Order: sequence, then structure tokens, then C-alpha cells
Amino acid sequence: MPTKNRRAQNEALFREVNERIEEISAELAEGDQQPEELRLVCECGREECTETLEVTVAEYEAIRSNPRCFLVLAGHEQKEIERVIERNSRFFVVEKYEEAAEVASERDPRS
Repeated sequence: MPTKNRRAQNEALFREVNERIEEISAELAEGDQQPEELRLVCECGREECTETLEVTVAEYEAIRSNPRCFLVLAGHEQKEIERVIERNSRFFVVEKYEEAAEVASERDPRS
């Protein structure tokens, strides 16, 4: 099982992948029309996870306003490094704490 620090680094990497997906989606959109929904990778720390989730651009931007928050699928939350702060039928929003929060903030691509 990966250490807490390794999980936090994995999650930060998946967040960076999602940032790039959002950028590419916006670039491929015709004219000024932004895509309404994005298909992103689950940002959990499981190295074997390859699942995706759907999120609106507005939801994604709201979540990304806090560098300690990540999108995960239900059941992918890890209680030892994060707490669930939002639940819906498509995804959970988790917020990191302690060392994981520090890693998340340090590796935030929007900082």
C-alpha cells in the first residue's frame, strides 16, 4: 500500500492530467463556445485506478478554487488523508488534510 505522501503525489498528478484535459477541451471547442461537460480521470491516489467521471466546467472550476480539493468516484475516498465535503451521483469532492494538504497545495498547477 502506498504511503500517504505517495498517494497525495498520485492525486496531484491526476489533477494535473485533468487540468490539461480541460485546456485541450477549451482549445478544441469551436469559437468562444466552451464545452459544458468534461470527462476527467478520477483523482484518487490508487495507482491502479483508470476510471473516469463527468463534471460540468462550472463544477470543476468551483472545485479547483481550493487547491486541497479533488474529484473522486464514490468509494475511492481515503479517510486517512481526506474528508468528503460534497457528494452527488457522479462524484465526490474530497479535501485533503495534514501532510496530504501540504502536497496538494505545493503541487497545485494553478498556484
